[in-house]
Amino acid sequence: MTIRLLERQINLLEYLTSVGAIFGDDANRPLKQGLQGIDQASLRLEACFSHEKRMEKIVATLPRTFQLLKDDRPGIVREFVEACPSVDIRRIENARQFHGFMCTRWQAHPPEPPYLRDVASCELAIASVRIRDKAQTSQPAISGQGARFRRHPDAVLLRCAYDIRPLFERGVDTDDVAERRDVTLAIAVPSRSDQPAIFELSPPVFALLEELSSWTDRAGLGSQAELDELMVDLAKHGLLEVGS
Repeated sequence: MTIRLLERQINLLEYLTSVGAIFGDDANRPLKQGLQGIDQASLRLEACFSHEKRMEKIVATLPRTFQLLKDDRPGIVREFVEACPSVDIRRIENARQFHGFMCTRWQAHPPEPPYLRDVASCELAIASVRIRDKAQTSQPAISGQGARFRRHPDAVLLRCAYDIRPLFERGVDTDDVAERRDVTLAIAVPSRSDQPAIFELSPPVFALLEELSSWTDRAGLGSQAELDELMVDLAKHGLLEVGS
């Protein structure tokens, strides 16, 4: 009895997340054994409702990405549903699942517009930073005795092939064209703020932050006023965490 019940639950979940149930492809097909006796119209209604709620979460997290999909959106969403059944109710996890699906799809079908990949990655980074960031407290002075620092664990570093910052600053117009140039970005929550911001970094500063994945003693880097100024600025922008 327990095995039968478990199998029926599995079959039910598979059906409710299937392309056939969501898009009506299986409307005239009999249900699998174990689901017979359940009203198929009710199941389809539940499947459609769950799908819409899932897509609402993804679109809310990746709004610019979906705006740029334009007429390709219905077909891509259908491919996504078929390839990636829902496995988590959290917004960020569904957005990550869609982003992973798109990254795989872009290997065979390059993104259009070509800067869509960078936009999607940046939106996902913003969402990730927003949910990971904790209330920031005052930090010790960079140059204090025993001071040490590392890249802020909530910050995200992103290499982009297009300058997409203007699209986030003024909103996406589907007729806009992002400039083709290598850009190194960081997404973090600045001090005295509760919202993520996008910063363009010079390649040397970006490389420095990449290296600062673990705690580094300030004393071991010598007495350089310029370095202290840089560290203070990075800490102020939420890119560096300071300890003592």
